[in-house]
Amino acid sequence: MNPTRILTFGCVGEDVLRLKHRLLALGYYAPHITQIGTSTFGSDTKKAVLSFQTRNALNSDGVVGLLTWAALFPEEKPEQKPESRGEIPANIGEAAAGLICSTLEGANQTRRGIVLDALQFAHDPMLPREYPTSLYIRGGNLYNADLTPNVITLSRIRSGALRQPEYYDGGRQEMMERAVMQNPAITGADCSGGVVGLLRHAGAVKPAFDLAADGFAASKSMRRMEESELLPADLLHKSGHIGLYVGGGYAVEWMGGAYGCQLTRMDARRGWNFVKHREERFGAWTTFLRPKWY
Repeated sequence: MNPTRILTFGCVGEDVLRLKHRLLALGYYAPHITQIGTSTFGSDTKKAVLSFQTRNALNSDGVVGLLTWAALFPEEKPEQKPESRGEIPANIGEAAAGLICSTLEGANQTRRGIVLDALQFAHDPMLPREYPTSLYIRGGNLYNADLTPNVITLSRIRSGALRQPEYYDGGRQEMMERAVMQNPAITGADCSGGVVGLLRHAGAVKPAFDLAADGFAASKSMRRMEESELLPADLLHKSGHIGLYVGGGYAVEWMGGAYGCQLTRMDARRGWNFVKHREERFGAWTTFLRPKWY
């Protein structure tokens, strides 16, 4: 039996039951476990999947996509090859990568380039890490006017904390400084600066282009539309905040000082707080925008 869907926490069915029996046979469940006979993907199953993925050098997200299934059942000849991740970077987990990759197949070159550029900066909460991949820096653009990346240094963080302490308090400055020390090439932007930088780098706008979050929503270069119409590289807005739709039900956004740049779901917008080390809920997007530049 070849997989017909991605299996994740909460799924129910015969494929889940078969998955659990294979994990038990491979020694990833305790012998006395009582939930092995049920067809529900519960916390015990997620723990077993994570252990299997870690030991087999797979993306450790607790989600069973085609690659994890193929590793669990190597004796089976798949009816079709596992979906390719395409050019989607390794910092994006298997579940999101498969969905985004499928959506990008129909995107034009400009939209595809913008999305792939954005993804390299995003933290996927399904792949835990100690620090953001890109920082949230108030007033920063991801790419400068000369199209070089906006690399953040310790001196810039300390200068920003003196000028705008309200964006660096509560442990945010310390977390950012540690992130820079771990990755001296780390970039930074605020929400609109992330989008502006991506558009600059793609050549969709002039290198000197700049616009605030609410300015995008008010711009005549944007067409408002329904969420169901979204294409990769369309924009997402709520009062004072802007993000980029990357396809497959996911967005990339520079969320705030404690979060940096994150990959978030459209149907359940959450972000990982790197200061408090916990997931937090955020309100839904309210406006969906299509740029007229691509």
